[in-house]
Amino acid sequence: MKALPHPHLPAFASEGAELRAENLRAYLLDLRRVYTAYAPLPPVTLYVLSEGDWRARLPYPYGLPFQRTEGERLSLFAPARYPERLLHRLRALLLPLGPPPGEISFFLDLTLGHEYAHAVQVAFRLRTGARWLDELLANYLFLLGLGARPDLKEHLLAWSRYLAALDPEERRLSAYEKRRGNLKTALWFQAHFTLKAEALLREKGDAPLRALLEAAPLDRKKGHRLLLALYPGLKGWFATLGRPKAGP
Repeated sequence: MKALPHPHLPAFASEGAELRAENLRAYLLDLRRVYTAYAPLPPVTLYVLSEGDWRARLPYPYGLPFQRTEGERLSLFAPARYPERLLHRLRALLLPLGPPPGEISFFLDLTLGHEYAHAVQVAFRLRTGARWLDELLANYLFLLGLGARPDLKEHLLAWSRYLAALDPEERRLSAYEKRRGNLKTALWFQAHFTLKAEALLREKGDAPLRALLEAAPLDRKKGHRLLLALYPGLKGWFATLGRPKAGP
């Protein structure tokens, strides 16, 4: 692997993936400039790996970007290229929805910003331990960061509206918390979390982030209570999100 030094986002790339790593890093640095206006951020290391390098280092299936925390070390992982088996699986899953609002690979690259937002959560001590709450807050942070890239923000929201029309087998937050469901379920939840986070950002701006930082470190109880105090409308949303889809 080749090292690509940087004071804030050092990167390591498999052979042939150096340019891709540089491009992904430039995207993440746009987000970082927004976040550092609120609090300092430690370095986050980006790895852009071939399938062979990925499998030699990681226990997870190759393809989907993700974030990992090891002690104080924050890392992001992205594939050097998306495997055709993953793209085929996604095309089949999305087929009932009609043409997507863009290239699937571009959307997957965009989600790396969501994973970076998780690293920001850790650095800002905003992880709560509640999976659904952490995902909602990560999407809020992600959209806040995309204020620096309104073109990408609109693309993300278009994809979220599109994916929100999926019909997953499981819609309960309690099941999501227990990691029940499949890829369709995960995409549906992320779409709804993103759209709700966008509503929170549109109505409250950066006030939630400032309040969360003042209350940090968060836990499940404190994070839930604070978010409801900032945005009482979430209570009704919780009740309706998992409601079964009406029959014909």
